[in-house]
Amino acid sequence: MASKIVPIVLLFAMTLALTTAASATCSNATFTGTYGITFGGIDSHGRLRAAVAQITADGKGKFTGVVSESKGGVISSDVPVTGTYAIKATCIGSGTWLEQAQKLRHYNLVLVSGGASMEMVQTDAGHTESGFAQAQGKATCTTAAVHGTFGFHATGSYVGVGPAAVIGQLILDGSGNIAGQESGSVNGTIFSGVLILGGYTINSDCTGTAKLNPAGQSAVNLNLVVVDGGSKVLAVQTDTGSIVSGSMEK
Repeated sequence: MASKIVPIVLLFAMTLALTTAASATCSNATFTGTYGITFGGIDSHGRLRAAVAQITADGKGKFTGVVSESKGGVISSDVPVTGTYAIKATCIGSGTWLEQAQKLRHYNLVLVSGGASMEMVQTDAGHTESGFAQAQGKATCTTAAVHGTFGFHATGSYVGVGPAAVIGQLILDGSGNIAGQESGSVNGTIFSGVLILGGYTINSDCTGTAKLNPAGQSAVNLNLVVVDGGSKVLAVQTDTGSIVSGSMEK
């Protein structure tokens, strides 16, 4: 009897999943409000790229915002960006992205979680870049409101050094102070349990900055975007020579 029940349960689960996917109905209106975005990869010039942005979508196919990014270790912060998007009923779509004094970029998009997040990949020849967007949600954005214990990860590279991958835990005290520890690898050199002290500021628009001081290592400066109701923070490093981004989450 058990051997017959298992296939029936699996068939039911598959049917339910297919029915749910088929019933998903999206439009431009599904993607509306303020979002944090993180993306990166390699551009058409062979430069590593890491970026974090905040945009506001109007639900009618247009958005505005700002982006902070590193292109091959050259940092730019809070650069104005505009763009367009067109979302089909299937929740698949396309969009454009235009930074100040830059070429127009094109993306294919997939909305998920009812528009709360979005996957994206660049479709311009020569680029290998992807990322995702996460809705800001009902976040209260002040230094005092964004507090608690966060796990974090970051990946990328340092010019003249090599690739980097880091995880850790940070405690934000609500008064602008950070304490924690990190473990990771920079160009194959491993470190573990390194203590961190630092500080952070969160602005009313849900952007912010942070400075981390790992023991025995160089200081790390970050631009931040708060998303997911304040439970997650996207980050990009803003020190010259770094191409590193990541996130921290409660």
